[in-house]
Amino acid sequence: MKKLIKISAFATLAFVGALGIQSFTSATSDSTEKVLGNIEFKVINDTSSEYKYCVNGGHNYISAGASKGFSYSEGTEIKHLEGSNCGNTWFKVTSSMHGKSFKLSELK
Repeated sequence: MKKLIKISAFATLAFVGALGIQSFTSATSDSTEKVLGNIEFKVINDTSSEYKYCVNGGHNYISAGASKGFSYSEGTEIKHLEGSNCGNTWFKVTSSMHGKSFKLSELK
């Protein structure tokens, strides 16, 4: 009886584990498809100076010559940082941005 319980418990655990793994794996065939509800893209700072920006009130930057990955929901506004305040909108995140890279000089 104990052996049957052990086998049953193992089978149940294996089944639950397989379901868990399956629920976290997905295949995407379309590069414009959202991943986990966010649009993922990259901005490459192709200028010779650091660029400062705001997202949802938080300040951030991209160093000169560096690239930065972004992952935000569609419609999120990325704003210029003007002094210590968020300024005008730099751009809004759209679904067409997913999986792409953009040069900073082209977004300004």
